[in-house]
Amino acid sequence: MEENPTPPEDSKNTSSGNEVTDAETSLGTTQNVAGLLTYILGWVTGIVFLLIEKENSFVRFHAMQSIVIFVPLTIASFVVGFLPFVGGLLTTLVSLATIIIWLFMMFQALQGKRYKFPYAGYYAETQLKNMGSK
Repeated sequence: MEENPTPPEDSKNTSSGNEVTDAETSLGTTQNVAGLLTYILGWVTGIVFLLIEKENSFVRFHAMQSIVIFVPLTIASFVVGFLPFVGGLLTTLVSLATIIIWLFMMFQALQGKRYKFPYAGYYAETQLKNMGSK
């Protein structure tokens, strides 16, 4: 039997579509970890990473998407709390939806996926293009 002299291709480099490889960021972490961190404190860390990370488009996308998703959810949670009778229930529902979206988006970023949340992901991408990002 003859041995194959070429090593098998690295599975990390055969990403399809929305998946990315473990490239480093200007912060010194992998982009998957930095992408996850953009969601940790919602829109706050989204703003921080958008300001700090200037080169990595994956991290910048997740930072902008974090802002676009969590600013309206924060405002909605605050506003519905003032509604008489149903305010408490609606605040609970918005908070539950926020936690589910938060966990889902962190998981997607950690997996290296450039998941575009419906409407918000496309809006985030458009805003980054308008800012002159890659």
